[in-house]
Amino acid sequence: MTKATQTPEALAQKLLELHLQHEMAAFDADNFMAWAREETDPLFNWFRTTQLTQWVSAQQVKDVIKRNVVDHEIPGAIAEIAGEAATRLYNSEQHKNTKLNEVITSHQFEEFVDKFLELEKQRVDVLDHIIDLPIYGDLISGVVYQAITRYIYESNIISKKVPGVSSMLKMGRNVVNKTVPKLGGAMEESVKSYITNNLEFILDESKSFLENSMTEEQLKSSAMDLWDSYEDKTFGELQKGMDSIDLSEFVVLGYEFWLRFRKTEYFQNSYELIVDYFYEKYGDNDMSCLIDDLKITPERIIEEMEAFAPNVLSMFKESGQLEGLLRRRLEGFYMSDTALNCLK
Repeated sequence: MTKATQTPEALAQKLLELHLQHEMAAFDADNFMAWAREETDPLFNWFRTTQLTQWVSAQQVKDVIKRNVVDHEIPGAIAEIAGEAATRLYNSEQHKNTKLNEVITSHQFEEFVDKFLELEKQRVDVLDHIIDLPIYGDLISGVVYQAITRYIYESNIISKKVPGVSSMLKMGRNVVNKTVPKLGGAMEESVKSYITNNLEFILDESKSFLENSMTEEQLKSSAMDLWDSYEDKTFGELQKGMDSIDLSEFVVLGYEFWLRFRKTEYFQNSYELIVDYFYEKYGDNDMSCLIDDLKITPERIIEEMEAFAPNVLSMFKESGQLEGLLRRRLEGFYMSDTALNCLK
């Protein structure tokens, strides 16, 4: 059949195949990257003149967060993968043999300490809250009680009043109590009563002492002494007493916390506030402001494309997916009535 006598359908099919070959050749890795280098600069320069709000609104971003972060079910496999990955890292020789000072330097730790020490009010508030906890009162009561009773039993107070007890002090408090139970019991009750009646005063004195005695210099010195004790230790040494099961359980607890936290009003208000702030800063300005702040350049874009494009294109071409996609896309046009009428 000569060209003149070919049907519109046959001509359309031939044009489709030619066009398909042309597009497939354009998706060769070298050709594609050459095209990308030519087009990136003009496209990038145009993109800089557009505005963020022309591309997507603040509400659209909030809706995306709500759909994908808040509403959609999070597969349990995520927590499982995270737990298994954490366990793999936790048990790895590299992790166990890495020293603390290989991850954070002494200078960096000192900078964190200095920044923490600037938060004086917060530090005082934390100390006050700790001292107000019932467990702290119990701790102080116990320490004071043990100190007083030990002083009484180990001093000459008893030996002066009870002949013969002095020679028994070496045998300890239990022996004394058995020898003079009434004296020991009454004494201990008196000590407990004294501590109870004066506990509020003792706690107030604790606050005053800590606030006045724990100077920034002392705190920093203590923190750096602590650092000196641990900086040369490996993570394997630091994690003794905690096994991989404990770590996995922490991952699960974190996962369960996130499932609940993402549904809270606080989280919603937080991400909406952040999105609103972002759009106040960049929304009505040219994209060049955001691009420059993020230090995005055509060179960086090409660098990333060169890293990933060849493998991606190779996978699409060798699997036949690229040809199938292009054929379906182009076939709709070449087999349309509009195209066939032009070929009649």
